[in-house]
Amino acid sequence: PPTTISGGAAAGAIPTRPLLFWETMICGAISRSVAQTVMHPANTMKTMLQNSKGPMVPAILELCKPSSFHRLTYGAGTNFLLSFPTGALNFSVLELVRKRLGAFVAERPNLEQRVQSFGFVLDFVSSSVSTITCSVVATPQMMITDNIMVGNYQNLPQAVKGLYQSGGIKAFYRGWLPGLSSKIPSYALTWTLFQQLKELRNRLTLGRTATNMENSVMGALASTLNVCIMIPLDTIKTRLVVQGGAESISKVPYKGIIDCAVRVFREEGIGAFYRGLPPRLVSVVPMIGIQFTVYEAMKRVMLSRDATPTPQGSAQSDPQAAQRKRKGKRLGEPPPPITLLEEVEQVSGELQALPKLKTAALPKP
Repeated sequence: PPTTISGGAAAGAIPTRPLLFWETMICGAISRSVAQTVMHPANTMKTMLQNSKGPMVPAILELCKPSSFHRLTYGAGTNFLLSFPTGALNFSVLELVRKRLGAFVAERPNLEQRVQSFGFVLDFVSSSVSTITCSVVATPQMMITDNIMVGNYQNLPQAVKGLYQSGGIKAFYRGWLPGLSSKIPSYALTWTLFQQLKELRNRLTLGRTATNMENSVMGALASTLNVCIMIPLDTIKTRLVVQGGAESISKVPYKGIIDCAVRVFREEGIGAFYRGLPPRLVSVVPMIGIQFTVYEAMKRVMLSRDATPTPQGSAQSDPQAAQRKRKGKRLGEPPPPITLLEEVEQVSGELQALPKLKTAALPKP
């Protein structure tokens, strides 16, 4: 399952266990903020090209000049701040739903025998549920950052004030439907392909833990195909999100997804849907690779806390006992009872340490 990492059986190896909910939130928040901040200039270029008319190549060359670099950083700070809650909610819900679906299948013998054949369906459903849930915070982030990118607003306070004055709370969710229509299949397809590539790599390497480079390559491969398929919907989403601003190229507002698609095709041709493809590939493919790499690395960091050397028989030497101890601390609840084997190991460790204590207590001659 995607919630565990195996580090082998060697001494000091990273244990295997599902991540706790708060651990997944931290991993998701850090991975998404790092990835989106690093690739923000390319994402800004993509958004500006999707919201413009005219030849694409000259526009790209103009934006690639050193003098335009500052322009490509518009909204970077805002994107960095808002990506924390988005990433935390996205990955925590995704892993939780996937875990519950896996448990549901495992409890039914007739489904458990075929879980390997439709595991990708569970990954796709988990990502879709996560995307819908995450849209509560992701859509306002998209509305604010995209409008700052194209120049409708200068900073976060102006964007929040301007969007609220233009339509209240509803203005922050103006791109909700087109955003979901592109993100659900996009994110679900990317996550599913990434998980399938991980399983293939595990079979070829006999379960060896993936390196950061391998996770990055698998994430990049999964996102490349996804971008080429979903770029038309992403262009429609961008047009609907930024319309009405000072930098909007459409003086007559689009009425919805269908109206936007038909008008763009009639007025600008099919090539307009792919104007943002080159910078989209440049921004999304590395971004997904970075995000999945950082996410898997953060998972290993969380799990490595269980591999800290401790005296034999202690709770920290057993990942399951350590997990029960952490659960017992929440909400002031008493820790769950230890098993008979754990109690025997604990008493054995205390007996081994007893002679040392007596010797240390004897007075010096």
